[in-house]
Amino acid sequence: MTNLNTQMRKGFTMIELVFVIVIIGILAAVALPKFTGISDDAHVSKLQAFTGTLNRTVGPSIWSGIMRNVPTAGGSVKHADAQAIAKYKQIATDSVLGADAQVESIPSEFATQTLDLSLCAASTVTIPKIGDDASAVGGDLKESVTIGSTTYKLGCVDGNLNSAPKFYLYDAGTSKLVTK
Repeated sequence: MTNLNTQMRKGFTMIELVFVIVIIGILAAVALPKFTGISDDAHVSKLQAFTGTLNRTVGPSIWSGIMRNVPTAGGSVKHADAQAIAKYKQIATDSVLGADAQVESIPSEFATQTLDLSLCAASTVTIPKIGDDASAVGGDLKESVTIGSTTYKLGCVDGNLNSAPKFYLYDAGTSKLVTK
C-alpha cells in the first residue's frame, strides 16, 4: 500500500494558482501606467527635436539664403517680395522644389506637410523662457496637434538683419512654452 504523502503531485492547488494570478495582477497594475505614456512621450520628443532642427539648421539656412540673394528683405521671411524669396520659404520636400527644400519631411504628427512662414510673428516679438506663457507671441505655423491629453502648436518669430527666424513649440491648452 502506498502512502499519500509519498505519491507525486500532479498539479497545482487552487490557492497556488490564486496567488500567482494576484502577483501578476499587482505587477501589471504597477508597470502598465509607466508604459502607457511612453508612446506619447516619443511623439512629443519628435516634435521637440523637429523644433530644434528648425532653429539650428533650417532657420539659419533660410535666413542666409534670403540675406545673400534678396538683400532688400532684411532677413525677413515675411518680406513683400514673396516671389524672390519663395524658394527659401520652402521647408519640406515637395514635387516642385525637391532639392531646394530644407528637410525631407515634417513630422507625421502634423496633418499637413507645409509650413507657411508668412504667418511668423514680427521680429520684434521676444520668445519667452521655457515654461512661461507663450500666448502673446503669436505666429502659429501649423494646426494644433493633440498628443495624449495635451495640444501642441508650432510657432515662429520672423528674422531680421541680425538674426534668423526662431521657432518654438508650446502647449496650446496652458500656453506654456515647451521648447524653443
